[in-house]
Amino acid sequence: MFALVLVLLAVLAVAHSYTPAEKVILDHVKQYKRYTRDNLCTTNKCCTISDTESCSLAGMTKDQSILVLPGGETRCIFSTSTPFAFQVIPGASDKLLFYFQGGGACWDEYSTKLGMCTTDVSPQSLVGIFDRTSPNNEFRDYTIVFVSYCSGDVHGGDTVRPYADSAGVPVTQKGVANTQSALDWVKKQVSAGLLANQFTDLAIMGCSAGSLGAQIWARQVLNQLSWKNAAVVPDSYAGIFPDGTMGPLISSFGFCNTELAFPDIKDQCVAQTLTLMDIDRATMNAIKSVPFTFIQSKTDIVQQSFYVSVGVSMNSTQKAITPAEFYSDVTKVFGTYSQEHDNFLTYLIDGDQHCFTPYATVYYTATGAGPKGITSGKAEVTTNLNLYQWTNTLPLAEGASQTTQCDGDVLQQSMAAGLEKSGSDTTYCASTIVPKTLVEHY
Repeated sequence: MFALVLVLLAVLAVAHSYTPAEKVILDHVKQYKRYTRDNLCTTNKCCTISDTESCSLAGMTKDQSILVLPGGETRCIFSTSTPFAFQVIPGASDKLLFYFQGGGACWDEYSTKLGMCTTDVSPQSLVGIFDRTSPNNEFRDYTIVFVSYCSGDVHGGDTVRPYADSAGVPVTQKGVANTQSALDWVKKQVSAGLLANQFTDLAIMGCSAGSLGAQIWARQVLNQLSWKNAAVVPDSYAGIFPDGTMGPLISSFGFCNTELAFPDIKDQCVAQTLTLMDIDRATMNAIKSVPFTFIQSKTDIVQQSFYVSVGVSMNSTQKAITPAEFYSDVTKVFGTYSQEHDNFLTYLIDGDQHCFTPYATVYYTATGAGPKGITSGKAEVTTNLNLYQWTNTLPLAEGASQTTQCDGDVLQQSMAAGLEKSGSDTTYCASTIVPKTLVEHY
């Protein structure tokens, strides 16, 4: 059966006109540095929380990365993996960037054995939005708490799987415990007076699987911390999946039995009908003053590849997607958000780039016309800020404003649907999304 799934993935993935889906995903996962239990803390500076060691911020050096090993219920997916650790980069006491790392997903035995998720802690280099020296980075002086990703459950799991790792130990996904350990550490630093009682600026971000993490954790983080200005910035995951697959996937991670399943979405979760769109809409409605600002490539190749892989592994009737279909689905989801929620904005980018914020180059070169900032020459251009310039304005201060960014001709949904059917263009902007301006009122 496992071999059959691999064959199906390779054959059917070609339908989205890119490299086969599993190769795209595996290449994405392979970019993360691989460590072992033996070399994680010989290569990186570490601190282990214990009865006698709190890993206080007071003992850390400003702008220097350190891994905090919280122990307890936290763990990576395999018994042979590194221990879980979150990364801290000390900075200003009143500015916090709470960032969720990406790294694929493992949702069943086949995806896990194939290696579609990171399984060990892989510290983030100080580049992109983590750059501590670039004058173009307004986040350079923030204290950063970076939630490492090694659980394979998009930071939302609490489950023991009915299949084992290479050592014969059941695969265990504890993404919720991992993230909560980082959040609890932040709260202890606040209580100790090492971080501000109220953050002037709080940004919740994440890339790829971490984008999903930022979305599903946003309400919890915003509720557990005190802040003056805040923003949620998911980078590169709009949540486009084959129909009927999201509910069972979310349930299988054990999400429904965690505190992330708030009362307004709990019944849907238990019924296995909950979608990421349901979670986002409930969160934006619950915290209407906080902008949810999605960074999204119009034809993200990794997101398309996961669509195919999930469709095949779950035997969905939808096992393929074209770039035009993918972007059309993005415009439908984001169009709904934009029309229903004043606090939704997005920065849409032509092309298939996956993730921007954790990378040294594309975060600073990207415009709406592409990752390298090429000039489109389109008839109607609504993008007027580079991606980093747009992100630098977040969180918005009281009375400040920002606009959705998209480069291309603005089309009605019916015209966009025609382009989807013909597959002729993915560079347009949907009229349900642009123009859109948010004026901040906390």
